[in-house]
Amino acid sequence: MRTGPVELDFDALDELFAKAESVSVFCHINADGDAIGAMLAMELILKNHYKKNDVKLFSRDGVPEFMKFLPGAENIYDAKNAPVAADVDVALLVDCGTAKRIGREFSGHLEKAGKIAVVDHHVTDGGFGDLNLTDPDASSACEVVYRFAESIAAVIDPDTATYLYAGIMYDTGRFIHSNTTPEVFRICAELVAAGAKPGEIAENVFNNRALSHLKLLGYSLSNMEITGDGKIAYLLIPRTIYDELGATDEDNEGIVEQLGAYRECEVHTTITETADGRTRVSMRSTGRINVGSICAELGGGGHVFAAGARSDDPLEEVARRVLEKTRAALAALDGTVEK
Repeated sequence: MRTGPVELDFDALDELFAKAESVSVFCHINADGDAIGAMLAMELILKNHYKKNDVKLFSRDGVPEFMKFLPGAENIYDAKNAPVAADVDVALLVDCGTAKRIGREFSGHLEKAGKIAVVDHHVTDGGFGDLNLTDPDASSACEVVYRFAESIAAVIDPDTATYLYAGIMYDTGRFIHSNTTPEVFRICAELVAAGAKPGEIAENVFNNRALSHLKLLGYSLSNMEITGDGKIAYLLIPRTIYDELGATDEDNEGIVEQLGAYRECEVHTTITETADGRTRVSMRSTGRINVGSICAELGGGGHVFAAGARSDDPLEEVARRVLEKTRAALAALDGTVEK
């Protein structure tokens, strides 16, 4: 049971930033609301509190459409327009804890970094950085960023408050997931007081999707499979379906959560073919099964109840392994699981 936030060495990060002249901030591939919010918030903290002028932000796949309303989002480099790797004092990874999670396109940037720091909340963070600030009990990377800002008495202006609120709201699923704690509400109250506007942020993040997202959601709900006992819901989406619907990888965001919205479901997952030809797994648990452990076995990771993985193996083969491991996990709790 969570007894409070994990104590992190914010003093060491403060010292690292104080000495640095240049900082590059990276997030994970297929950036989500938490990753983008944390990056933009860190940029303002570095510029406003530490008076750093040389701060660059990198997201391999750019900014998802539903986060482009945030001021400054247009300045985030993607893999296509990023400058060539150059010497930098600090490379900061937010919402991810390994080099492979930022994308191989940016590996050269890490090689040229004097120090690497990690600000994360994933239990599978393996201590990659020279300095690792990871709280697996935190709701989001944005929660950890807020606590860091609080520890150094940084001013939270309306833009920073908006970034952090958007990220926390996104990763708690509008404050309904199990990571919604008293600390989350305390922080969000402070952010609203600082200028974040909950209604406007929610409207932009959740009700500003492309029509292709709704088409893909409709396909997903119509074609999802459910095991005979009802405990596992799963969906395979080959690339041809994206092409038929005019959908993109971004349109898949949030669909896995919808698959588990029936009473008997314990694990819900999507297995999809991405634009780069790989197979992507997104898994969610309703409370008993550790999907983070399952995804770790597949080469991925995440949280106990929300995790993912990527593979170069074919869609059907990855789906077979996902279902096999999920059934085994359920069998360990309940006995034989119906196939």
